[in-house]
Amino acid sequence: MGISDHLPYVERPDLSPFLIHLTKNTKTDDDFSAFDNLVNILKTGEIWASDKKKGFIKGTNGASCFMDVPFMSLKYILNKDTANPEHPKYEPFGIVITKDNAYSKGARPVLYLSNKEIKEIGVSDEELWRVVRFEGVETKEINWTHEREWRAKGNFKLPFEPIAALVRGLKDVQELRSLIEKQPSKFKLKPKSIIPINVVCQGLIYI
Repeated sequence: MGISDHLPYVERPDLSPFLIHLTKNTKTDDDFSAFDNLVNILKTGEIWASDKKKGFIKGTNGASCFMDVPFMSLKYILNKDTANPEHPKYEPFGIVITKDNAYSKGARPVLYLSNKEIKEIGVSDEELWRVVRFEGVETKEINWTHEREWRAKGNFKLPFEPIAALVRGLKDVQELRSLIEKQPSKFKLKPKSIIPINVVCQGLIYI
């Protein structure tokens, strides 16, 4: 599915027709860098689901995670806390797809609910993958609403030509392009473009 040129995206800089999945290093598990994990996504054609063992998903079902954040706002997501390579939540590498594509495959905005509300509403264990904990609006409380998260149940099969791969800088652009050109048969996905985040965001001041 193509890029939307309909309202409200063309008139609202705070809205985007895209969803972003950012990677991180998994050095404690398999010694993969965030770049390695991006390459693995392009080779396998899938985003693997997170589950409750990793601390971000509730319930028995895993989910693939995206964020509904305009490119220019990524510099606020990739800050010194979330992108610390010693214990990262995200790093400046990832995949961009259209909301149309994600929606057609079952991805939806998450439900931001407190633990009390989960019980009051009666969200079943089978559907808890949709829920992100929300316990107040101050910075000292649990509040991830700025990520505008979307999730899809289980692994997410990506389109053959995702809109873009995101990398930190121009050196990474060259490295990823070279890998794909040298071994095209090993890559199930061929991104239409490779975008350096530190150029789009005019720098990444924390990392």
